[in-house]
Amino acid sequence: MITTLTATTTERIVSALVEEEGVSGGSHVLTLIIDTDTAGLEDALAAAHGASRDHPCRIIAVVRPDTENDDVNDAATGPRSRDGHVPSDLPGHLDAEIRVGHDAGAGETLVLRPWGEAAEHVDTLVVPLLLPDVPVVTWWPTAPPDRPSTDPLGKLASTRITNTPALSDPVMALKALAPSFTRGDIDLAWTRITLWRAMVASTLDSVLREGAVRSIVIAGEPENASMALMVQWLAVRTGVPVAHVDVPGFSGIASITVTTPDGEIIITRKDQERVAITRPGGGEPQIVTMPRREPITTMNEELRRLTPDLVFEEVLASFIAQNCPAREEVFW
Repeated sequence: MITTLTATTTERIVSALVEEEGVSGGSHVLTLIIDTDTAGLEDALAAAHGASRDHPCRIIAVVRPDTENDDVNDAATGPRSRDGHVPSDLPGHLDAEIRVGHDAGAGETLVLRPWGEAAEHVDTLVVPLLLPDVPVVTWWPTAPPDRPSTDPLGKLASTRITNTPALSDPVMALKALAPSFTRGDIDLAWTRITLWRAMVASTLDSVLREGAVRSIVIAGEPENASMALMVQWLAVRTGVPVAHVDVPGFSGIASITVTTPDGEIIITRKDQERVAITRPGGGEPQIVTMPRREPITTMNEELRRLTPDLVFEEVLASFIAQNCPAREEVFW
């Protein structure tokens, strides 16, 4: 069920929540704040609602006004001023939706649409709606702030999630964000390669212990932030040169080739669900199930951890040293 409130206040939202019996938060394990735009809202909510099945939470989505659309933001009031519900001379106001039941995952969802002056201090709108005594996570499913830890909504959270794979130039976005990352920050480009890292670690365990890895080549999608982080993780993990080969038209990682004194170990993506592992000496490739990661699974992982990822910190420091030579200070 969706309840719409026009030109409302946080007090009215809380009162409406009480009427919907969704204010207690007794079984909730966290509050998830989503900072997004109109275009990214529903996809972000779909991922959040899916993740909330395993991590019941209150979801607060703050929908930023479309600053590129003058018609929408005329007089800083927004479109609802044109349907007679909001005076046209109001300097700013807050519209909201309360979603419960099948429209809200395992919890309640609040969609806040601040207009004009109300959009200048969104943290003051969110604070009264936070659940007490549970962690707060802030997620930017589309464009992130320059420094998530100092953003008004980022300051409210112990975990801050960015999503560079969703941007037009993911690697450039990662380069821009990396030097300002603070402990508690994480990017879904890293979460996307969790299964790949586990696969590589288990496949190469014996040769790594023997110090038998000579070189590594990773092939896949050009300008992919997950690929860039995978290259750095392999370099940190193995201590050997790692080359990156672009595969135009491919999405994600296509293959990882590891050269050893006995020959090559190759892990190849066969399809959306499986990879093939080929070892020196011939024989049939080993087929292993490793599905591509969807937004729900990546969010699930981050909402489960809620602690700083120290391996990510180490890999990101290496990424900065390689790609951001003029900005090597990291604010951990």
